[in-house]
Amino acid sequence: MKHFCPIFIALCIICFSSCKKRGCTDPIAENYNTEAEVDNGTCTYNNSSDIHPIVQLNTNHLFDNSSFSLDSIYQDDFGNNIQFSRAQFYFGNPKFKNTTNSSVDSSRNYTLINPLESSYTFDTIQEGNYNELDVLIGIDAYTNHQDPAIYPSSNDLSYQSPSMHWQMGTSPQNWSYLFIVLEGYVDMDGNNSFDAGETFIFHIGDDENISQINNLNINLQTNSSQLINLNLDVNWSEFITGIDLSVDNFAHSGTISSTISANSVNVISVQ
Repeated sequence: MKHFCPIFIALCIICFSSCKKRGCTDPIAENYNTEAEVDNGTCTYNNSSDIHPIVQLNTNHLFDNSSFSLDSIYQDDFGNNIQFSRAQFYFGNPKFKNTTNSSVDSSRNYTLINPLESSYTFDTIQEGNYNELDVLIGIDAYTNHQDPAIYPSSNDLSYQSPSMHWQMGTSPQNWSYLFIVLEGYVDMDGNNSFDAGETFIFHIGDDENISQINNLNINLQTNSSQLINLNLDVNWSEFITGIDLSVDNFAHSGTISSTISANSVNVISVQ
């Protein structure tokens, strides 16, 4: 007769209970898996848009009241000339609702916003009328600690180049997406040129820097045959409101990261 160590059996039970089944968890996707507990980004939808409305984001990129581009020179709140070389942030985890909250459609979809793109296929929603939107700038705390390798390359949550992910140690619990990345140049000495070393780098991640935007006023009336346009202004200047980039020009954590995270709730507005 074979004997099994009780400790070994207990460890197996713990292991198996923690291995949740992965798959598509979106009920309106073609390949929805009722047994899946963790979404792995493989959901597919009818491309003809004749079953469920598809929400397309259309973004107008601004810096204060001017158009925003990576090759333009702007000023921060303290009069320093600045120029961006990289600007990206995650926008997602949408909850579409009406004003009485009697109708809600939500998902864990995320889009990586950058000033080089003006249109993004964002989400697929049920038919209905939606008046408000809750959304994150950042990644929800659960998804934030998943391995980007579980997503197909077409998904913005997969590994990106340049990287949008911190991978510290062997455990995903110590990993984080980069919610906001801002890089560029700042004229620290006021000589009207960007000299060597005059740069700013902000890489904002970690659960404490998730930003929740609530109750954006929208007016989406959807039916099964529509491509729904959600038009947004993205004002990149809001990220650095109140920050003197000639002094505070590097952050991965700490007070400046918290300030940028807090500022981010003002970056998005509905046209």
